[in-house]
Amino acid sequence: MFKRIFLGYLAVLLVSFVVLTLAFSLTVRQYLINDTIANLHRVAETLSASATQQKMQGGWHLRGAFFSLANRIAYADYLILQDNGIVMDSSEQEIYPAGIAVGDDAFMNLAFNSDTNGKLVTSERVAVAYPIAIDGEATGATLVLYTRPDLLTQLNQAILGILALALIAGVAVSLIAGVLATRVVVRPMRQLKTRALELAGRRFGGKLEINTGDELEELADAFNEMSDRLAAYDLSQKDFFQKASHELKTPLMSIQGYAEAIKDEVIPPDEVEQSLSIIIKESQRMKALVEQLIYISKMEKPNEDYNPGQLNLEKAIEEAVNAVHSLTLEKELKIVVKVSGENNYILGDPEKIHRLMINTLGNALRHSQSMVEITISNGDITIDDDGPGFKPGDEKKIFDPFYSSDKEGSGLGLAISRAIAEKHGGSISAENRPGGGARINITLPVPDFKNTESK
Repeated sequence: MFKRIFLGYLAVLLVSFVVLTLAFSLTVRQYLINDTIANLHRVAETLSASATQQKMQGGWHLRGAFFSLANRIAYADYLILQDNGIVMDSSEQEIYPAGIAVGDDAFMNLAFNSDTNGKLVTSERVAVAYPIAIDGEATGATLVLYTRPDLLTQLNQAILGILALALIAGVAVSLIAGVLATRVVVRPMRQLKTRALELAGRRFGGKLEINTGDELEELADAFNEMSDRLAAYDLSQKDFFQKASHELKTPLMSIQGYAEAIKDEVIPPDEVEQSLSIIIKESQRMKALVEQLIYISKMEKPNEDYNPGQLNLEKAIEEAVNAVHSLTLEKELKIVVKVSGENNYILGDPEKIHRLMINTLGNALRHSQSMVEITISNGDITIDDDGPGFKPGDEKKIFDPFYSSDKEGSGLGLAISRAIAEKHGGSISAENRPGGGARINITLPVPDFKNTESK
């Protein structure tokens, strides 16, 4: 890729230099011609006024005068023509001797045809014509100053030579700069490629050290952050599977042990029914654990089915309270629901919000002594119990999969609750109540449905 970029850069550079050279050459030549014509006009105006007074013999004085007035741009020759085309005087007597017809239609058109605007530009000469006046009165004669473009061409070539050297030096410097710039880009990109292959091979150790001070350094920082997150995710997955295996192993061992004991008739006949009840209970426990594992793994998928709709939190919590009613009767507990705030409608998935409330309520009921209090206020839900509260450090750990402070349950309920809350754009946290007991805080976004409908 970078070879193509470099070759493209080189092609653009060369084309740009060629276009620049041609444009500069044409511009310089045109400038020199225009400047020569302007100088010739100035000199012709000066000399035509004193042409007869100077008598113009030999032309040396005209050459010297023009040489100084023209700023040494070019030498000029002159012709003085009568209106009938007869040469009165010239600086090139061997070509245009006095007293003969000029014999050059270009000079005649230039001298006596107003359509030429008093100037002539050909590949052979650059000339201007200016009428000769004595004491402000026209004489009918015309002064023609002309120069051959050889000097202009030589000057133009000299300038182009200097420009060519400058362009060659510029191309060389640009090529060196391009090679260095390409290497500066290629080296970090190769490092990024190597790092990407390492990450693909689950080798998360090491850091990218790219100090370019630009987007490549930002990309390297993003790679390092991605590496850290992948390493943390990989470690969490390994830990998750280890804990899942351990949680499944316990009921499986119990089921296997009782089943083999029954088969080998180790258990007395009067205890077989009790053993079968234990097998069934452990099977149900394992089934519930597997269902929770499947559910939490589905929640972590970006494309997990999510059917949000306008949901009344008061009604959702009422359904959750009814769902755990048998547990409250069994433990002789009381659930109190308090509602405040005017907007308790959220955009949520009813099934997932129900599971969120069931899991958090179940955790509170399991540790409560007499009462659980639920407070709803504008999308914020607080669940308080009057149990012993959290042990130091448990406030954050309880949302980790398989963590259970009392070794009861699978430790997946609150992990699922956190996944559901985050899926809804909210959050869940835990703390100890100032007066004793535990508190679960759930925050869910409350959109403005009126404004949404109006849009």
